[in-house]
Amino acid sequence: MNISTFIRKAKKLGLRLGFMKFIGYKAIFTCAIRPVGSDEAFKILPHSDDYWYADPLILNRDGRDILFMERVDRHTGLGAIVYSDITDGEWSDPVPVITENFHMSFPMCFEWQGELYMLPETSMDRAINLYRCVSFPDKWEHAARIMDGMKLVDTVVESQSSESITFWTSEHREGEGFYTRFRKFRIYRDASGEIVGEDLGAIGEEYTLKSRMAGYPLKRDGHTIYPLQRSTSGVYGYSVEFHRDEPLTGEMVREITPASVRCEAGRKLIGVHTYSVSDRYEVIDVQYLAR
Repeated sequence: MNISTFIRKAKKLGLRLGFMKFIGYKAIFTCAIRPVGSDEAFKILPHSDDYWYADPLILNRDGRDILFMERVDRHTGLGAIVYSDITDGEWSDPVPVITENFHMSFPMCFEWQGELYMLPETSMDRAINLYRCVSFPDKWEHAARIMDGMKLVDTVVESQSSESITFWTSEHREGEGFYTRFRKFRIYRDASGEIVGEDLGAIGEEYTLKSRMAGYPLKRDGHTIYPLQRSTSGVYGYSVEFHRDEPLTGEMVREITPASVRCEAGRKLIGVHTYSVSDRYEVIDVQYLAR
C-alpha cells in the first residue's frame, strides 16, 4: 500500500469511528484467549460498567498459566495490574495485585538473580517502577524506582546476564501520543546492592506509529520475533506486526489485524494491540465499539 492510500484509509476509518462515538458508542478494550494452534473463536473477558482490560501478558509458572493485565477503572481512567488464572482455558475473575495512585499497564515479568520481578508501564509517574514478587501470583512489593524523570512505555527484556539486564522501551514524541521511538536502558546492582538504572539512549531519531512492543519477544527456529504495536492516525493500537530479528527493520513475517480475528459474540473489532503466548494458550487484547 502506498502512503497516499494509507493516509486516505486511515482518515476514512478515523471519521467513521468519530461518528460512531458521536452517536453514543464507546471504544472498549478487553482481552481474549484461545488454545495455541486453534482456529476457535477467541473467548472474550467481559467488560463491565466499572472496568475494561488490556495488555495481557502470560506467565507460565508452577504448571499454571497466569495472565497479568491492565484493568482500567472506567470512572477514574486509571489502570491497575490484575491477574486471571487461565490454566483450564477459561477466564477466572481478575484479582488486583498492584494498585498505585498513577496509571499502570503492560505488566512485563522476568526472572533475575533467583527472583521474579514485574516492570509495568508507569509513565504517568515519570519513572519506571520495579516490583518484586513476594508470593506468586498475588503479592508484590516495590523494589526500585529508576529512569526518574522519563516517560517510558511498554518495556521488554532484550538480553540479560547475572549482573545486569538490558531492556527495549519506547518514548513518546511530545504532543503526539501515537508516535514513539525505541530506547534502551539497563538495570544492575550498585555497590550497596540497590537496583539502579542506566539510560543507554534512543535508537535512532525517527518517531513512528509502530515503535513500541506489543508483547514478549518470541524465539522461533533460531530467530527472535518482535511483536510490535501498530497504530494509525485514527486508531491507537490498530494491529500487531511481527518482525524477525530486528524491530522495525527486520522482515515482517505476520500481522494480526481486526479483520483476521474471530471472537465469540461476533464483536466488530476496530483494533488489536497486544499479543502473548504460552505452550497452551495465545492471548490478545481487542478494541471494539459498544453502546
